[in-house]
Amino acid sequence: MKKVLLCFVSFLCLTACSSTPEQRFVGADKDAHGCIASAGYTWSEARQECIRVWKEGIKITSLAEDGTQGYIILSADGTQAEVFLPVKTKPVLLKRAFSQDGPFWKGDDNPWLLKRLPLGWKLYQGSRLQYEAPNP
Repeated sequence: MKKVLLCFVSFLCLTACSSTPEQRFVGADKDAHGCIASAGYTWSEARQECIRVWKEGIKITSLAEDGTQGYIILSADGTQAEVFLPVKTKPVLLKRAFSQDGPFWKGDDNPWLLKRLPLGWKLYQGSRLQYEAPNP
């Protein structure tokens, strides 16, 4: 019995020492644009740079019961709005236009519409209000 136990313990020690675990370093996860995801950076098409969405974006909250949050990133000149939503794997890029109610951002090939109103931001999917944020 002792020999079996000694052989088993020896086997465990040898297998534990035989392979070196893969080491991953912070910052070793750069994407195609050079953004480091482990440091919280994501590529922004609207700004053409790596950004921290939660730090630089306008926080919008879902009207659904779960209260999830998304973020709006505006380009430097305001002609584009990029919307980061938890339900989308890829951000939604919208282009600015104007109406009598003021500016709005709409996608060419998506159902999203973003409005900036005197009381805050409103994000619609089709005709249904999905997210909003009050003006600071």
